[in-house]
Amino acid sequence: MKKPDDTKQLILFFAITFVWTWGFGFVPVFMGMEGTKLGTFLFYFGGGAPSVTALFIVFLTYSKEQRKDYFMRCFRFRHMGVKWLVVTVLFFTLISAIGIWIAVYFLGHSMPEMKYVHGIMQNPLNLFLVLFLSVISGPLNEEFGWRGYALDRLFVRYGFTKATLFLGFVWGIWHLPWFFTPGQAQYNLLQDSLFDAMMYIPSVMIFNFAVSYVYIKTKRSILSEALVHLFSNLLGSQLLSPYSTEISMTIRYTKMFFCGCLALYCIFSKRLKEDYDILFQEYKR
Repeated sequence: MKKPDDTKQLILFFAITFVWTWGFGFVPVFMGMEGTKLGTFLFYFGGGAPSVTALFIVFLTYSKEQRKDYFMRCFRFRHMGVKWLVVTVLFFTLISAIGIWIAVYFLGHSMPEMKYVHGIMQNPLNLFLVLFLSVISGPLNEEFGWRGYALDRLFVRYGFTKATLFLGFVWGIWHLPWFFTPGQAQYNLLQDSLFDAMMYIPSVMIFNFAVSYVYIKTKRSILSEALVHLFSNLLGSQLLSPYSTEISMTIRYTKMFFCGCLALYCIFSKRLKEDYDILFQEYKR
């Protein structure tokens, strides 16, 4: 497989992604169309830029063998397996449970209403609808690009830690239009606390260590990253809604703590370094 260090293509990927997302994401804000059908369409159309841009580059520049490898890593469950699926679900369930416990029993905030959970309990088939909405609200729109296209190139160029921090920063600031769009969690953060809003980017950078860790452990499975992204959103926010911003931030800070511990492990772990070197040794020649 060709060494994934196509710097010009990587810059092009980031440039198109940001121009597309910020362009369509900010049009409703500048034109006063927030909440209208057209404004909502433009906002969500911009959100699909990472995956769509990456897929165009893959089809235009990859060889047949490279495209086969790419899509196998996107959809094949074999490398992730049941183990990492269970670990991912338990990890984010634990984070949400501890965050809610701290928020409710120590800080005195109201318990999340969890209307989606109640709906699933009344009709288990609703789970498929919730999962579908969770897939299209982040993983489908983003993971073909951030991890599927960009991450390998950043690993080769900067190494595990710098690449993880850099992509986490890029991922965080890419969400800038969300802070100015009513109805988005980031918008609520900015309305309630400038400090909490500013902490969003560091939280994404730290969370990205969990994503990169699973990516290495599952032999570069893009599907695994999509599921980490999905269950982080699903178990940390979507199943809990409606809930207060205070609950949201307590869970976010709890996630920062656990992902921060994982980040320290990643930085100093010889075992992870060995796994990383095995996956990328052919590019170091």
